[in-house]
Amino acid sequence: MEQRLQQALIKGTSETLEADLAEALIQYPSAVAIIEGPLMAGMQEVGRLFGEGRMFLPQVVKTARTMKQAVEILTMDNGQLIMDNENSIFPDGNNSQFSILNSQLKKVLLATVKGDVHDIGKNIVSVVMGCNGYDIIDMGVMVPAEDIVQKVLECRPDIIGLSGLITPSLAEMVNVATALREAGISVPLLIGGATTSAMHTALKIAPVYEGPVVYVKDASQNSGVAAALLNENTRDAYVARLREDQEALRQEFAQKGQKPLMSLEEARAKKIDLFQ
Repeated sequence: MEQRLQQALIKGTSETLEADLAEALIQYPSAVAIIEGPLMAGMQEVGRLFGEGRMFLPQVVKTARTMKQAVEILTMDNGQLIMDNENSIFPDGNNSQFSILNSQLKKVLLATVKGDVHDIGKNIVSVVMGCNGYDIIDMGVMVPAEDIVQKVLECRPDIIGLSGLITPSLAEMVNVATALREAGISVPLLIGGATTSAMHTALKIAPVYEGPVVYVKDASQNSGVAAALLNENTRDAYVARLREDQEALRQEFAQKGQKPLMSLEEARAKKIDLFQ
């Protein structure tokens, strides 16, 4: 059953979804446990395949729609997830894992920063997080920092996501983070896009922002990261670990910068003879 659910997500099909989820509800203690288990395992596999270039946007969109169907099947008329009892959301009492109950009414503001028309990655994030119960506010592309600040103050989102593809977007994300801080905003900031990296986030963006700044490698990880940041039981530990990791990256970069460069003569002496 678990394998069938994962394959349904990977292939974006729903023919056996209802029957498999009915079976899962018998075996798992709650609907949330199903989402955390086979469904999230399927989403993680989709993220891996997409990152390796073995899945493309249309397939990922189909996957997100199947995830949405699964969540709809696992909900009752009042929008609450089916569960045996209130205490069975996490059988081991640990709320550190993904919980859709924590995210159902949470707002996520997404924007592709000024100067960048790349929108595919952000659209995937929007679909995936929307299917996982988040209220998405999508500002589109080429959004100036001042507009992002104004929208944040207006809508009061729980999470801000910045996207960018081209290299100038890296500097613009620093500009946005600075503008947010100057406006007194410390909402968790998720960073994504082709040119972004954990190192750049740690070196350039995190130091100019008061709140947590997380580099998210692919769209499938955003929901889990957001849930960890918004869950009172996991937030402090997650942020503390994040900041430790980012400080380690800064120290690693500083140590590399202290290594002296060899002289031009030494470099020429080490040249490779391509004609041998």
